[in-house]
Amino acid sequence: MDNLFYFVDLPGYGYSKMSKKEQEQVGKFIEQYLFHRKEITLIIFLIDIRHAPTNNDKLMYNYIISSGLPCLILANKADKIAVTKVDDTVKSLQKELNPIGDIPTLPFSSERKIYTEEVWNLIDQFLLNE
Repeated sequence: MDNLFYFVDLPGYGYSKMSKKEQEQVGKFIEQYLFHRKEITLIIFLIDIRHAPTNNDKLMYNYIISSGLPCLILANKADKIAVTKVDDTVKSLQKELNPIGDIPTLPFSSERKIYTEEVWNLIDQFLLNE
């Protein structure tokens, strides 16, 4: 990497097997990171396109929004559903999480590397505006 930007993967909440105490510590870490790190240009919020947003997804989304930082929602695992259903599923996810529609919501597949061009173009826009 050329040190122009970094992706930082924060701890997840999905299938983790952490104790309540560990979850609290992770929550404090995430809060500190999001609210005090000045170098954050964009938060990329990954959700699973195959499922409706969970309560944890909604909680994390609201937490991200409260940070006031720019955000992009990526509906990952888009290769796991029919190509003909991708657009409608993304619209449905956006409607549920961000009904105003002011946060871009895009399909993505990290496994098959599809739907990536639009995502990279949008990331480039955020980086260029910094």
